Amino acid sequence: MVPREGKGLPVSGDGHVQVDELAMPELVDEPALLEKMARLGVGNWDLRHAFELLADEVRQFVEHDCASLLIYQRERGALVVQAMAPIGGTRLVRGLQVPADGPVADLLNGSLSAAVCMDTASSCCTLERYLYESNLKSCITIPLIAESRLVGLLNLSSRRRGQFQSRERASLHRLQRPLAVALQHVLAQERPGEVAEPRFFERSTELEKMRSIQELSGSIAHRLNNVFASVLGNARLALDSSPNAEVSKYLQRLYEEGLEGARIVHAMQEFASSQAPSSASKVDLHNVIEGVVKITDGLWQHQVQSQQIRLECTTDHNVACAGLANAPELREATVNLVFNAIQALPNGGTITLTAENDPPWALIQVADDGVGMDEKTVQRCTGPFFTTRENAYGLGLSIAAGVARKYGGHLEIVSELGKGTEVSILLPAADHGT
Repeated sequence: MVPREGKGLPVSGDGHVQVDELAMPELVDEPALLEKMARLGVGNWDLRHAFELLADEVRQFVEHDCASLLIYQRERGALVVQAMAPIGGTRLVRGLQVPADGPVADLLNGSLSAAVCMDTASSCCTLERYLYESNLKSCITIPLIAESRLVGLLNLSSRRRGQFQSRERASLHRLQRPLAVALQHVLAQERPGEVAEPRFFERSTELEKMRSIQELSGSIAHRLNNVFASVLGNARLALDSSPNAEVSKYLQRLYEEGLEGARIVHAMQEFASSQAPSSASKVDLHNVIEGVVKITDGLWQHQVQSQQIRLECTTDHNVACAGLANAPELREATVNLVFNAIQALPNGGTITLTAENDPPWALIQVADDGVGMDEKTVQRCTGPFFTTRENAYGLGLSIAAGVARKYGGHLEIVSELGKGTEVSILLPAADHGT
């Protein structure tokens, strides 16, 4: 007889649970969680570190000991391990191929929405047998789907039997789409991108000074990242091996603070990068805001719907609208502006994204009819680390301003308390004067 924990969970002879439609409860601090996922999704993170941070955020709502991301290779009928957290937590290593059999095959053909194994000891699935051999006794595997395409499979596993009950499955179901969107963009960044032709910045004393500051801050951040990696790795090892509950409590706090420090360092890197001059290329602003809408829909869909927020995107591809910039940086800056607008609409409202050509400028505007800002706040809001919200770094507007400035443009903010805010990223028009 397969051991079971909890009630009302039909378990088959191979230890798997039949998953029914689950309720979608609100998660505590969901807006802050989605902001972190958005920054991971559109930031310059490598997959390994992005997945470790995403897994740690998920752990706050779905307790687990190990997480794995697997990509399906149809021609081989196999899954390939892409990332693990923590590294070395299982027999799974990056690049390992695992047959797509058992309930995993049902996930891939769409007949299952989640594969829950309450006892890996009795499983015939190859993936779950690997977990059992690593002393992981239960697991849940879900498909990550974005834009109607399979991004990969997420597996969470635990050293306890019967770990993934209805509450955990419902929480993971709510996080499923935001996780898929964030990881889709991280994976896309790992592919070789287009090389922009140098065409905009000329050498000057000011630009050399900016570049030197960026290189210095990048060097410091790199060293701090190595320090945090060592602290986090050793804290996790100590946490996993400590039998003392009181000591474990302090180790967990150390680990969480280390993660927060790593995030702050990365935020500083992003800010420094946004200030440093680099080469520009012609960017279609219509495509940028359409991409931002897709990201927003994936990451904040539940929040936007529950707060009755309408997101409108005005594009006309018959009218050229191109600016000189870097597309990924511009997309990230615009995502930051959309998130700020969502936070400014606690009682619902409308967010409008537009792209306009107004020579010599081409611009992206994000407008909302939310709470607005007073004149003093408008004057200060683009400064680094200025924020009026808790659990925020205060870098969204400063990064957007830095991105516009380094390509020869600027940020315009028009706001009034109680009436809303319009933020415009103005860039040199690509077809003006060329």
